[in-house]
Amino acid sequence: MKKKIYRIVSLILVAVLMVTAFAGCGNQVEKPQVATVKTDLQDAKFVLTYGDLRKVLPGDKLATLFENTKKKTDDKTVELSYYELVSTFGGEAYFDDLLAIIPTEQMAKLTANQQQVLDYFNNLINGIKENGSARVSYNESFWIDHNDEVIFKSADGKELENQDVFRAAFRLYADTALQDIGSFLMNKGQDEATNYGDDLTSVMYPLGEKYASSLTLDDLYTDKETKTYPVYSSVIPMLVNDIDENGDNAEDERGEYIFVPTELNRTICITVKPDEESVKKAFSIREKDGIIKQFKTAESYMTLNSFEIAFKPCKITAGINAVNDEMTYVTYDKNMVITANVTFTGTLAQYGNVIVEFPCTSQLTYNFGWKEAAE
Repeated sequence: MKKKIYRIVSLILVAVLMVTAFAGCGNQVEKPQVATVKTDLQDAKFVLTYGDLRKVLPGDKLATLFENTKKKTDDKTVELSYYELVSTFGGEAYFDDLLAIIPTEQMAKLTANQQQVLDYFNNLINGIKENGSARVSYNESFWIDHNDEVIFKSADGKELENQDVFRAAFRLYADTALQDIGSFLMNKGQDEATNYGDDLTSVMYPLGEKYASSLTLDDLYTDKETKTYPVYSSVIPMLVNDIDENGDNAEDERGEYIFVPTELNRTICITVKPDEESVKKAFSIREKDGIIKQFKTAESYMTLNSFEIAFKPCKITAGINAVNDEMTYVTYDKNMVITANVTFTGTLAQYGNVIVEFPCTSQLTYNFGWKEAAE
């Protein structure tokens, strides 16, 4: 009797296990789909070891880079793009030491594909503007560096005393009144996007032109001292755990989790020479007569008599879905030094005629929407 009962219980257990197994198959987590790059730009990828990085990076930064690694031994590697290096570590005291551990042959890849990257950018951005193939929304901002770089001089060019007093007065109107040097689309209603197929001539830089960029490599800026490269491309993957046949996180033979890219986002960075002819090939520049006319709205503070604009290296940053070559955004940072001859009026009349020099940035970002993504 006992044997019979045991046999029945065993059969029930087998049945339960079979049901569980089939149920597990039905609810099994799907393997992530691996994304691939549509256009290979031969981007530089830097493979760095834990052993080398721990010599130059602080502990918290190092831990973040290897957060998905179980056993942190000196031979463990991480792959980083130049954009990731700059955006994560740029400006830090150890940045030069970090770049120094990258082999020369890997760094050389940053300059080997510059023409290819620039052609790729020009084709994408010009295609959007010429065809209205994406919906476009935008936002603008303009700011002035109010630190010691703002200099006040007398009409004969001599630096005035009591600079702090002038800077305090300058803050009363600068961000508002001088914004018109850099802002172009504020009056167009930034909450509204264009429609597919719209004429973008008066919306996208350079305003009034059918093209969006006519930049060549000769228009780009490099500075070895500040590690500024004229143009480079970086693809950053979004990594997720791979799944094994049991629906668990897959591991390699060493017991480390396996990650696969499900999204690939490309960033292109371009630095334009600080001369007007090069800047005008991708940016818009205010006409002086229009700015002086606009400044009449600030006559309760001052009268603008004249001004000059000197450019600093200007930057373009574009984000692209590398899987389908659709641009998602582009940001233009127009960096300038303004020298303005103004006569203070009203409550500031005591300061009379003054020359003020200051650095400022006009930033314009376009965001692009695509039909496929909307659907």
